Amino acid sequence: MGRLQGIALLLGITLLSSCSPTTEVQATPASALARSGSGTKKVVTTGTDPNLALLARKFSTSDRTPINIVQLGDSHTAADLFSGEMRRLLQAQYGDGGIGFVAATPVPGTRYERVILGAAKRQWSLVSARNQQSNQFPLGGYLSLPMTPGARVHIAERQPSNQQYRISALYQASSNNTLTARDNLNKSSRMLAATGGQWRFSPPFNNLTLPLDLNVANNQGLALGGWNILGQKSAGVIYSALGINGARLDVLDKWQPGWLETLKALRPDMVVLAYGTNEAFDDDLDLQLYRSQLQEKVALLRKNLPKSVILLVGPPDSIKRRNAGSCAASQPQPLRQIVQIQKDVAKTSRTLFWDWQAFMGGDCSISKWQGSDLARNDLVHLTADGYRKSADGLYRFLRGQLGERMP
Repeated sequence: MGRLQGIALLLGITLLSSCSPTTEVQATPASALARSGSGTKKVVTTGTDPNLALLARKFSTSDRTPINIVQLGDSHTAADLFSGEMRRLLQAQYGDGGIGFVAATPVPGTRYERVILGAAKRQWSLVSARNQQSNQFPLGGYLSLPMTPGARVHIAERQPSNQQYRISALYQASSNNTLTARDNLNKSSRMLAATGGQWRFSPPFNNLTLPLDLNVANNQGLALGGWNILGQKSAGVIYSALGINGARLDVLDKWQPGWLETLKALRPDMVVLAYGTNEAFDDDLDLQLYRSQLQEKVALLRKNLPKSVILLVGPPDSIKRRNAGSCAASQPQPLRQIVQIQKDVAKTSRTLFWDWQAFMGGDCSISKWQGSDLARNDLVHLTADGYRKSADGLYRFLRGQLGERMP
């Protein structure tokens, strides 16, 4: 999507009409559910991710333990409609564990389903891994640099609640600093100790409610990478959506090497890689290089997160040349190969793979989705209803992999 900013998607996406029925391609479950004599569920996997049984056990105890899911992706993730619906569905079934990891300050063209970030003008400078250079990029790819002492961030819920949160800042500091949080009832401060060039999570603020304001004492030698907003109860599902408009898988190479340590600190039980659309719009894409990059990233995640499930989400269907004479000619040329490469890597690496394009109906199905108000006129992005319909498909696929029966 290099040029496909996704901005128009985010400006009008909440005013879209309801979805119409379309043909669905059902994913085949890779696990089966059996019951022992005592009625206890037992997950039997058939050659898919080796950590599925562990994840299934965690879901079965979600009323007393947190389940962390982190999705990395492009504009389909940055809109937090697809991931937002996954979050809603999972939390409705397994409990609300909080909001997850979000950028430190507002990012143009990016939104979060549950929170709104606010910051005063000229108090912060934002640097994005999408189109800017830095040797400091953390997990997520956004740097927020305070420009004045006392620089403030405001965080509010889209749907106000009385939920209490535990909030930590991802930060990098060359000298000691102070972060202060103020909600409707309390004000408290935490030291941001010098990190020696590494990214660290601050000591958490506990029992906070939203909305709240967060202020840094001074702006010298400090960078923020985001906020981790967890439920105070420490149970249920936390689903973090880390998307960058226009991103490709290789955006991870721009992040400071310590990003994996930050990811580990989030303790993900599942990592979702949702890239491929921007690669598909590159007619000069080196497919062998892409295959090796994907294999390398999956291996890196498996090495650093040996107990996490890894899920590859294929790109949705899209059209690049509207006036081409055939379906094949209208599609982004590498799209089919990218989907096949992801399937191959998932099989050889024993990760999960969900074929988004197949779920939509296959080649050029986005035209039918657009006609049913499920896809936008750019024939790349979906409407809010289209993303929700897709998330329902992925949710059912995941529940099937976990051995859960769905109506």
